[in-house]
Amino acid sequence: MKHTLTIITALLLASGHAFGTDRFGGATAIKRQATGFFRVEQINGRWMFITPEGHGYLALGANHISKFMQSQSAPLLKRFGDDREKADAALTQTIRDLGLNAGEAYGPFWPKLQTQMPWVANVSYPQGAANFQFDVFDPKWQAKLRAHIVRECKAITGNPFVIGVAFVDQPEWGRKRLEYFRSLPEGAPGKKRLQEHQGTDEDFLGVIADAHYAQLKAAVREGAPKHLFLGERFVLRKAPDSVLKAVGKHVDVFCTQALILSRHRPPEWQTFQRDGWDHEFKLTGKPMLVIDWAAPFSLGEAFDSEHGRIKTEAEAAEDSAKWITHALAHPGIVGVFRCQLIGTHGNDRWFEGKAKRNYLRDDGTPFPIMAARVREANQAALKVAYDKAAAR
Repeated sequence: MKHTLTIITALLLASGHAFGTDRFGGATAIKRQATGFFRVEQINGRWMFITPEGHGYLALGANHISKFMQSQSAPLLKRFGDDREKADAALTQTIRDLGLNAGEAYGPFWPKLQTQMPWVANVSYPQGAANFQFDVFDPKWQAKLRAHIVRECKAITGNPFVIGVAFVDQPEWGRKRLEYFRSLPEGAPGKKRLQEHQGTDEDFLGVIADAHYAQLKAAVREGAPKHLFLGERFVLRKAPDSVLKAVGKHVDVFCTQALILSRHRPPEWQTFQRDGWDHEFKLTGKPMLVIDWAAPFSLGEAFDSEHGRIKTEAEAAEDSAKWITHALAHPGIVGVFRCQLIGTHGNDRWFEGKAKRNYLRDDGTPFPIMAARVREANQAALKVAYDKAAAR
């Protein structure tokens, strides 16, 4: 199996892409209007990004690179005698060898990659927004939010490599948000809206989301008028339908993660949850960008943990290939970003150092079976999607 994958990878590396690409990674066979910035369009029944040069594009990336390039003690830099330029070049080539065509969608970012591959800009909330406890109906908060977002967005406005703007991770849309509004003092704008509301709690969450996303979109449009608005990074199955419908009214692309709600599994897992993505796609009516997904694997033999069975590298590589294939076959998914490219993720503590969830070791060398199978899957899935979109 390993030998076969090595041969396949060698052939792919020798032949390059199975399709022509522009400098942003877009398929040149899919020609649309060039606007100088990323946008989205439905082509032959599926959604795609359109690159600044006017070509169809599905994004494949991996996150959290920068922390492995930040200090001279990093294993990757040590491998190249602390020569940052050589390490930069090697890591960039390794990323391309994996069949990836995008940088990162989730920090900490590696600035070097941002000049070479498309990436997703992240915007934070202003101070005083901890745990999503803020009154979206309060004019003072609205002014503070607008000023902060406009200021942050101006740092990336005009950058053609920015796919779009996304906000913070895993927003709270449930009991805690409602409890906050109930705790507001009498006379507060949010308390008044809650008291006037005639529907259910879930309906009121939708009212909050509608107001909030209108404000976010307006601020992004002011600060970065030519970039896509991706909203917050939602988690699959962790927001009520009323909120998803409200979000869909305002975002250009629905930004989401691959969490599966099961006490038997880690948050991101190998199985592509088609029913979950179908549900989000139907409710929002917008294309979806998957920011985080993973397939943990054992560094030795497969083993059982309290989070489920931790598979071998070969098994997880096959699961990864299936996940990529299914994701890019979905008519609403315009890109996926792995958690993560290199090194140790915080959730690896679950496995007590016996498992990983990434493509590369800490020193930047690939896990061979995973890397070979994922490259093959990336290229094959892109080709199928691009051929379908380019068909007359």
